[in-house]
Amino acid sequence: MTIHRSSFRGFLERALERVSESRRADGYTRLPDGEHPDLYGTAAAVGIRIALGDRPVGHEADELRRTVHSFAAPDGMFDDPTHGRIHRAATAVTTLMVLGESPSVPIPLQGLLHADAAAPFLAGLDWDEPWLTSHDAAGLLAIGLVCADDTDGARSRWIAEYLGWLDAHADDETGLWLRDRMGSLDEDPGLFGNMGCSFHMHFLYEWLGRGWPHPDRVVDAGMRLLQHGESVLPAEDDPVDAWGFRQLDWVYSVGRSARSGHRTSEVTSACTALADRAATALSSPDATDGDLHAVQARVGLVAELATRLPDSIDTGAFSLRSIVDVRPFI
Repeated sequence: MTIHRSSFRGFLERALERVSESRRADGYTRLPDGEHPDLYGTAAAVGIRIALGDRPVGHEADELRRTVHSFAAPDGMFDDPTHGRIHRAATAVTTLMVLGESPSVPIPLQGLLHADAAAPFLAGLDWDEPWLTSHDAAGLLAIGLVCADDTDGARSRWIAEYLGWLDAHADDETGLWLRDRMGSLDEDPGLFGNMGCSFHMHFLYEWLGRGWPHPDRVVDAGMRLLQHGESVLPAEDDPVDAWGFRQLDWVYSVGRSARSGHRTSEVTSACTALADRAATALSSPDATDGDLHAVQARVGLVAELATRLPDSIDTGAFSLRSIVDVRPFI
């Protein structure tokens, strides 16, 4: 019997070409008309290359590390016209890590990496905007994990307090963050904002080998999102810009939660249908145009689908890896 496979060969080949076209000096530019390398272009290019099995090493990795360091601000954080301060720092630090460096915690954040600072920091975030807030919550944790200076056990105590707070504040009904701050199915992003938030936590739990809170409830919430409106699956006539981070977040969090055995066949069928739609959408030449950060999300989606559905995804000559399994931030 012939098994139907969703083909992403052309998209992946074009994504690699786009990375090459985005090279500027010793880094990469995020936008096609960019004249100079920038933080998110360089990080996205490295992420795409990780996914495609072309992780920079040796002299090239040295050059790219120097480029990432060139984006550092005088206070030790990182400059870029997009995203928040902690997201920028986490993007830079985790990219330095996958390029072979043992990075240091940026000086302005060092005071936050103490056990008694974990709960006040997390409680002080704006959880009414969970998706955006996860950039800070996950970003600081990612920095603390990859900057592994723990000679006296202080970092381990901070991680334990941080994760303990997150465990205690996951929602019992949906498995998502933050408890008592769930959005509505009838709003956008609404409940999907909680799913997008939780994706950022889930890949860090995965990095640590830690069990996720309430995975069965994550599956249930994810299936409700998929079946209600277009928050996950775009309409067939939507532009390719509708594909990327939302689908990556959903496939990662719901697909991996289904490892528990809860509704696993339903989730597999849903991922297969999503893969078919994604293959059609990403066959468009526009899928690798525009923002390289968004192209990275689409490549990350295909890599996660290939992990989840190895017999149903045609990636051609590429053997894909999930980006966040290698670099715990995106």
